[in-house]
Amino acid sequence: MLKVAAFLFMCLIAFESNAFLVTTYNTNKLNYNLPTRILVAGAGDDLGTQFQQVARGKALKYSQQFPNEQIVLIAANEPDVDDKVVLKNWGFNFQLENKSTFNGDTLLDEAVKFNQIASIDIFSHSSAQHGIHLDGRAHRLTLNTKKIERLKGHFTKDAYTILHGCNAGFNLAPFLSSAWEIPVAGAMTSTNFQKLHNDGNFYLTEEGFFPNTDWATENNKSFNESVNCNTGMCLRLKPDNNPYTGFWGEYADGGLPFYKFFCVKNSLEICKRVMAKSLLSFIGNNNLKVNSTLAEYKNSLFDFLCPVSAKRDLRKECEENLESALVTGDLTYNPFTRNQVECDFKSCAAEIKCKGVLLTGIDKPGTCQLVNKFEGKATTIVREYKAYLEGFKNLNN
Repeated sequence: MLKVAAFLFMCLIAFESNAFLVTTYNTNKLNYNLPTRILVAGAGDDLGTQFQQVARGKALKYSQQFPNEQIVLIAANEPDVDDKVVLKNWGFNFQLENKSTFNGDTLLDEAVKFNQIASIDIFSHSSAQHGIHLDGRAHRLTLNTKKIERLKGHFTKDAYTILHGCNAGFNLAPFLSSAWEIPVAGAMTSTNFQKLHNDGNFYLTEEGFFPNTDWATENNKSFNESVNCNTGMCLRLKPDNNPYTGFWGEYADGGLPFYKFFCVKNSLEICKRVMAKSLLSFIGNNNLKVNSTLAEYKNSLFDFLCPVSAKRDLRKECEENLESALVTGDLTYNPFTRNQVECDFKSCAAEIKCKGVLLTGIDKPGTCQLVNKFEGKATTIVREYKAYLEGFKNLNN
């Protein structure tokens, strides 16, 4: 048992680390005083450069929505890939290479240099217990990262953060919202890559999860102009519509099919307005604009909140039930395959519990479970829908 415990401990702390790169999108200059959208791509490990690819699509989206703002990508240096060349071909200009370990401390060291952060998007592996995996499981942004609050005060009005990796909404998202005093969104289940299909919807690429016809070859939905579907332009990360099952265990007792926002120290008015503005950067089946109509806004919102299925029209069912809830007042609609987790904008009535590895105090992989502490039918998705609609009224403010 001691040998097993020692092995698991080494697995969690002894991964080789690589340098990371700081790049700017479509400009050769880096200015720490400009309003800035920060994109972070953690090490892909078995996923190769896919985190960098979805960051590329997000960079294009931000550049079109906010042309006067700077876009910076901070990316793990992928082994066996010439990142400088690859990223240069995608429009990212190399600014510096940091030879330090890519972890929470060094990420914050870079981020704190910027004085007007408009948003942070982190694309990475992650877990409920151990936070954002920036460069393997050993090097992370976690609840225990020292002086994490030092980034507070470096954000613009209506700034936000979205954690795009698995299960980051359970602990880290509300923690960062409190530490940085901005709205932060995270997933309450596993997240997965979805690809644009020629029917205009995004689907998982696993067999049985998409229609038996062709994938799109260009994206004429999400951007100002049609773009080729190579290297990320038809790819996005989105929470699954089923509970997390993976390395750490099974969270069978609940989840949510969308990124849940937390606004621990923000007013409801600010929270809802920021949520609405964050939707402008969503890679979806509609190119939402700040002056879009309510109908266009709802189209993007349905794509963001609702799951999609190749076997039945789950998206339409979700749309109809969310709209019906506005009339009937019944807030209990649930498109998730299991129970919803009940959340407000401060926290969720759920907890992740794991068994420990003997004599180490380390969570034992495969033993973690979600404990759903809410009795009754949860109302999270309908209340979130209503909050986004209320935020739309102040989208231009």
